[in-house]
Amino acid sequence: MSRYLVFMVGLLCSPSLVWAANPSINELNSCVALVEFVDSKLDDYAKNYAEEDIRAVHTGLSSYRDYLQEEVITPRLLNMYGGNAGQAKLMQTLFDRQKNTFASHLNERYSEKKLFTEYAAAINDCTAYTRIKPEVVKKLNLAITAMIRMQNQ
Repeated sequence: MSRYLVFMVGLLCSPSLVWAANPSINELNSCVALVEFVDSKLDDYAKNYAEEDIRAVHTGLSSYRDYLQEEVITPRLLNMYGGNAGQAKLMQTLFDRQKNTFASHLNERYSEKKLFTEYAAAINDCTAYTRIKPEVVKKLNLAITAMIRMQNQ
């Protein structure tokens, strides 16, 4: 019985569970890159959809992007580098380069249909990585709902 208990406690405290609940900065930056990519592509199709839907998507995506960057990623970088803002900024510059590469790969495989299906689902999946402020969740949910509505038009 005690071996079983020790095994269960060890399993519950395993690093894999900690990492699953605490995504890497790379994963979070990938979410930011995806959000920025989708947001940048919206205007290409603005004439095909209702202005209020486009506006809702832009608002929700930019709100989520700002939240991730300003309230999750930047504080984590500062914490990682012991408050050294210069080092954190340098690392953010590297992540920004990765975002550009990521966006160019998405551009190669991009289609309007993916904008409203796969990318909306991927953005929704990103929300599982962090706790989001209620006002950001509301805007992002409106954006995802608008994307689904736009897909069905």
